[in-house]
Amino acid sequence: MRSSFACKRLAALGHQLSAFPTNRNCLPEPNSATTWKLVPNAFPAPSSSQPASFLRHQSDQTAGTSSSWGQLKKDGVRVNPCQSPHHPAAVEGVAEPEGEELCVQEAYNPESKCFGCGHAHPDGLHLQSRRIPGLGLGRLEACISFDPKYCAFPGIINGGVLTTAMDCHGNWAAAIALMDKGCLPRPPLTMTASMQVSFRAPTPPDTQLVMRSRVLAIKENTSGGPLKATVEVEVVVVHPEQGPAGEALERVLAVGTGVYKRLGALRSM
Repeated sequence: MRSSFACKRLAALGHQLSAFPTNRNCLPEPNSATTWKLVPNAFPAPSSSQPASFLRHQSDQTAGTSSSWGQLKKDGVRVNPCQSPHHPAAVEGVAEPEGEELCVQEAYNPESKCFGCGHAHPDGLHLQSRRIPGLGLGRLEACISFDPKYCAFPGIINGGVLTTAMDCHGNWAAAIALMDKGCLPRPPLTMTASMQVSFRAPTPPDTQLVMRSRVLAIKENTSGGPLKATVEVEVVVVHPEQGPAGEALERVLAVGTGVYKRLGALRSM
């Protein structure tokens, strides 16, 4: 059973949680697995009950305007190479999808050999992160299954391998957020400054899992020097399950917070 601190932390970040099975006192039954349920939109719109700092950060997270994306398109930039209906330019009606949707890794850096997210790595995790709708920036989702060779113990994936995938997902969320916020032709290079992960439940192998991200804060320098930014991203890993009445539930396996720094250059295409 998760601690009250963990529950409050998830609630403060916008998660809506419930548990089953429960008894008449609304407490989990002893010796039973507790499944925490997130609403279909895992990161709902902020409410007045959330911390003021969270509300302020969310209000600052706005993508570029239709005129800005339109100017990029006039300049010959392929504005929406991932062909996503959730790209801000597509939402604004500037660059609607014209083909099959691609993950951001394949759309912006198909030659990458990163172990976690590089599609050119011969034996990597081949993470595929796609845009999802919702409030704020950096909203990506990836479906991933880990090979049993990455198990630390029988039936339990190594925490370092899971963290690697979460870190890559968060890094891409940060880069995409900076691109969307600044109306850039490509995502900038971002580097991990720190990554903290809280493991809620063992991660099973050969099981379809879902990884989601959102940006919590973007801090940009105002000193007039080279443009730098620090992006804080939350990444959640869940295991989709089915409740006793057939309802869709999600077991939270891990929650991470990564801090990523912009290096200045744009990713090569």
